[in-house]
Amino acid sequence: MDSSMLVLIVILLGLVLLLMVVTKLTHPKLNKHHFEKKWHEVESETNLQMAVIKADSLLDEALRHANIKGSTMGERLNNSRGLLRDINGAWSAHKMRNRLVHETASSSAESEAKRALKSFKKALKDLGAL
Repeated sequence: MDSSMLVLIVILLGLVLLLMVVTKLTHPKLNKHHFEKKWHEVESETNLQMAVIKADSLLDEALRHANIKGSTMGERLNNSRGLLRDINGAWSAHKMRNRLVHETASSSAESEAKRALKSFKKALKDLGAL
């Protein structure tokens, strides 16, 4: 084997290593088993409003475990642009959760709650939690 072939192999190995490091940094490994178990609890919830609240909490936990910066869920959502395919859906779902928690007379429609749950699930998949 001549020296140019050896140099080429070393360069290729370096590129593979760099790709592995970049992938690890951009998508932290989350404990899928934990999040799948928690998501099953969300889906088993008979009260859709409570399911939305639990799903929001689970997404927030996943964002924190993914080391997304921010002191509030809203800040973490803002800082997750580029990681989540449907950031607007995640925001809408989070706003629905806020209405449920902060507005005493809030009774959201079943279809809106189901749409919020779909958005939470999609965001969790994007983070690699599901």
